[in-house]
Amino acid sequence: MDGTSIPVLIVVAHLINLFCLIILIRSGIQILYDHPKLYWTDDTADDNHWLRFGKKIMPKDRLWTSLDEAEDAGPLSLPGGTHNLGSGRHWHFTAAIAWLTTGMIYLGYLFSSGQWQRLIPTDWGIFSRAIDVFVGYLTLNLPADTLSNPHNALQQLTYAFVVFVLAPSMVITGLAMSPALVARFPGFLKLFGNKRQVARSLHFIGMVVFSLFILVHVTMAMLVHFYDSVKKFTVGSTDVNFGLALTMFLAIIVLIAAFNVWITFFTLGDQVRLRKLLTKFYAPIVRFFFGWMNSRQRYAKEDISPFFRANGYPPKTEEYERLQAGGYKDWTLKIHGMVENPVELTLEDLHNMPKQEQITKHNCIQGWTAVAEWGGVKMTDIIELCKPKEGAKYVLFHCHDVDPQGAYYYSGLRLSDMFDDQTILAYEMNGKKLPTQYGAPLRLRCEKKYGYKMAKYLKSIEFVDRFDNVGQGRGGYREDTVFFDWEASI
Repeated sequence: MDGTSIPVLIVVAHLINLFCLIILIRSGIQILYDHPKLYWTDDTADDNHWLRFGKKIMPKDRLWTSLDEAEDAGPLSLPGGTHNLGSGRHWHFTAAIAWLTTGMIYLGYLFSSGQWQRLIPTDWGIFSRAIDVFVGYLTLNLPADTLSNPHNALQQLTYAFVVFVLAPSMVITGLAMSPALVARFPGFLKLFGNKRQVARSLHFIGMVVFSLFILVHVTMAMLVHFYDSVKKFTVGSTDVNFGLALTMFLAIIVLIAAFNVWITFFTLGDQVRLRKLLTKFYAPIVRFFFGWMNSRQRYAKEDISPFFRANGYPPKTEEYERLQAGGYKDWTLKIHGMVENPVELTLEDLHNMPKQEQITKHNCIQGWTAVAEWGGVKMTDIIELCKPKEGAKYVLFHCHDVDPQGAYYYSGLRLSDMFDDQTILAYEMNGKKLPTQYGAPLRLRCEKKYGYKMAKYLKSIEFVDRFDNVGQGRGGYREDTVFFDWEASI
């Protein structure tokens, strides 16, 4: 293969990567602005960040939540123009899977066809040649190596770094933010000093580097090798009419722009349809790779975070305030639905059941983390007590929370998730009675999920075979209102 042509598969992969990276960057900005601060520690107290975005200054004299902290990421984000973490995540994971799949096919082709020689340096002299090329670019006095076959030394080093270092690091740091993965394999976080926030910060830095690479790569290609770049970008060969290649090039640019405008308006206009469409693509993949994982976290008391965000306001209903005022003595947990033995349990009943204590890391979908000790009753003991009927597939956790529009908070999970050893109903936090702001008198802990799935202020637990007839039918309050992921494992 000479330097005048590029295999068609590489050309196609190049185009798909460009589409995917634009979506990944735009949706990544949306995700970032839901918690616009970056840390080098998992203690995400308000003043511990090393970098912050946005303009909001959070109050210190009252309770506030991460939702209050979220900001509009601007029109360049996806969906753009309005803040929506749920839709941003749907686009991010869809694009990530497409990008990763394309990358695996690309790498397989590189090594099976011998095209790897285009990217991987084979001698140490490439570094000195790369410096010569770089100086040539700066002085506009390009050395002969800029016309080498098929990439000059600087290009080869840069592309090798992007393909074999930067891209894998984005995958690894992205996986390190998966609650299911790090719950099942806590040792994975040792790559980042056992700190999820380090992975999050590095993921952001990687996004910046990718963005700069795309900008510089396109700019240099247009300025230095415009005619050849246009031909190779569109058809993979310099042996083609430039007018035809330019027409195709402009058509691709228009297509990219039009697609991004379309997905922005489509997302903002019909988020329900968007969620259904995208989840049909990525949800089965996520379930296959992450659904089987159970939590095996084992943190020590010295790992407990001195600061743990109270992400939510206590219920303002007359019923809850009455129960709270009475120290929850009259509170009961109703267990019903598709069970052979419906029961109502008091706090005393729960305290009389076997107690499990665990120190685990809480991962909020908005980005912050914290470690705490939880004490309570295993869901497997609840299941043994109530005996779910054949056909029960899901468990709905109903809460005392009611929003201003009258919708109540609930969270749905698969029945299979209840058999995780670290899925418990917690009535203690850090060795003390569960505080009101963290879900008193009882809350769910399912440690392989994001925090919004761990319902607080529990009122009842219902075993069902479907949930499309509950709320808006999407499996939880956050799924109904802000289109979060139902599985919430990644």
